Amino acid sequence: MLANMDDSVGDILKQLRKSGLEENTLVFFLSDNGGPTRELTSSNAPLREGKGSMYEGGLRVPYMVQWKGTLPKGKVYDYPVTSLDIYATAAANAKAKVPENIEGVDLVPYLNGIKSGRPHQILFWRQGGKSGLRYGDRKLVRMGNRRTVGNAKWELYDLSNDISEEKNLARTHPERLAELVAIWEKMNGEMQEPMF
Repeated sequence: MLANMDDSVGDILKQLRKSGLEENTLVFFLSDNGGPTRELTSSNAPLREGKGSMYEGGLRVPYMVQWKGTLPKGKVYDYPVTSLDIYATAAANAKAKVPENIEGVDLVPYLNGIKSGRPHQILFWRQGGKSGLRYGDRKLVRMGNRRTVGNAKWELYDLSNDISEEKNLARTHPERLAELVAIWEKMNGEMQEPMF
């Protein structure tokens, strides 16, 4: 499967080059949420857990962007971005008229160094009884299920020095925990109820 995907992506990039469109084409490559499960004998190490979780192993995915002649080659960008940024980036660079309330960010100024800092200070997740929020490098996680929505305990991590989410800071930093829970609850209150 990996070899087939690699060949297919290579064929697309080769065709762009052959057609003379490589410098006029913004290419995104990313995976869906999280790496495979343990049943498939794979590992997301050093990230915790995988697909279906709110831990980093369930949220971080390969995400690559290419725009020859516009974006620097081989640069690694360390701040988190989302798939919502694809629409915002493509629309902004195509000079398309877009609604004002889109949630994504044009990544090009960040990737080519015109803008510094984080495109997203806050990232929010909610799925069934599972919840998450990233605020800078602080991460809030609640791993409940549909029956325990709201009853599962919140966990708090500092991703700047604990990318594996091994040291839960909820007890030792209750003020930070309360701050992030309040942000999550405010954002959650603005969300529509899930349709599923």
